[in-house]
Amino acid sequence: MSIKRKITFGFGILVAALLLLFSVFIYHNYESYRKSLMRNRLQRRALAGQLFFQNRQEFHRSSYLTLPEQHQSLYDDQDKLLYSSSWKDHFKLTPKLLVEARKKEVYFQYYAKPWNAPKEGVALSFKINGRHYVSVVTAYDLTGRQASESLLFILISGNVILLVVVAFAGFWFAQRALRPFDELIGQMNPTAANDFSFRLSTEAKGDEAAYLASSFNELLARLQALAMSQEHFVSYASHEIRTPLTVVKGVLETSLAYDQNLADTRQSMEKALVRLEGAIDLANSLLHLAEVEGLQAGQLREDINIVDTVLDTMTYFGEKHPGQHIELQLTDSFTENSPAIRIMGNATLLRTVLNNILENASKYSANKPVVLIVDFDLNLVMIKVIDQGIGIPAGQLNDVFLPMMRAANVGNLPGFGLGLTIARKIIDMHQGQLTIHSVTGQGTTVGILLPTLSVSVI
Repeated sequence: MSIKRKITFGFGILVAALLLLFSVFIYHNYESYRKSLMRNRLQRRALAGQLFFQNRQEFHRSSYLTLPEQHQSLYDDQDKLLYSSSWKDHFKLTPKLLVEARKKEVYFQYYAKPWNAPKEGVALSFKINGRHYVSVVTAYDLTGRQASESLLFILISGNVILLVVVAFAGFWFAQRALRPFDELIGQMNPTAANDFSFRLSTEAKGDEAAYLASSFNELLARLQALAMSQEHFVSYASHEIRTPLTVVKGVLETSLAYDQNLADTRQSMEKALVRLEGAIDLANSLLHLAEVEGLQAGQLREDINIVDTVLDTMTYFGEKHPGQHIELQLTDSFTENSPAIRIMGNATLLRTVLNNILENASKYSANKPVVLIVDFDLNLVMIKVIDQGIGIPAGQLNDVFLPMMRAANVGNLPGFGLGLTIARKIIDMHQGQLTIHSVTGQGTTVGILLPTLSVSVI
């Protein structure tokens, strides 16, 4: 069922329920008024029975002012019938009713032909000359019943007409309210589903349709950027893997065809091994990236000692690159507050981030000294890695975070363009920030901001 029909149906049900409740309220109140009025008339007629004993002429004169099918009877204290009007009565009077009427006034109803609604009656007692008499009057409220039937007809027909009007009005309003969404749906087609450059346009301003179109366009923009990144990633990755494998194949085929001694064969195998190691390193980097992308932020819940993490990384890096000098600087603010600093995350992943950044700093600065600064301010741990390398062109500072993307000035320096991509994803999972400031030919500063649990600054 479409939203328009749901709105129309729901609106119609609501209005129908309200009209029904209002109609029942009106009809119930009218019926209460009609019964009360009829009861008062019967009471007055029953009390007029006293004139039978006081003024017979006046009693018979009042008989002309009767209700439709009115019948009146009088009984003495021995339940003997003293008077009965000429109109035929269908009511079966019982001794129990007479006993009850002598205690209090009794109002009753009963069905009689040819009426389709009950006749009504009143039985009450009065005292004359020390004797208790009972007067019983029954009648049919013809005028009241006709008015009640007319009111019921008016309410039913009015409700039906109003519901038809409400249904058409509700559908018109629903169609008008959802017109902006119909326009958005009309712009979508199967060809647009595969075209991330497609954008929705709407004339609505500031409403839900405009917000939906804006959100959808933002999503398409992100998907477009992701698709382009994925396209570049697949193209570059396949090229980077295919190249060493092709070289390895060529070296082995050449060795098989021309190498005549063990020394030549060994030299060919060493060349092939170097290329295979590069392919393995790339595959490991790709697997590491996929592993990081599969992690959830909720899994990073261990308490990290940032000093131990930094020192462990420097030790590992120093063993791998013994000729690279790294100057570690711990600021006074960090040193004073280090006992109270707490970072929730994963130490292994943070070591991977620091190692990747140090690898880049060493590789692109030709092993010039690298400075590593650890600072603390306003519940943030700030780590900076400063090198004196070739730098990154200003227009490519954001591109280096994309998978398999490298700056244009790296030349023949080895690398796959995955280190900063992995680093940024890990820092994002730690709800931190990874920033790069660089000047071509002068060096690069990579900054890491990590939030800490609230601490009291000393």
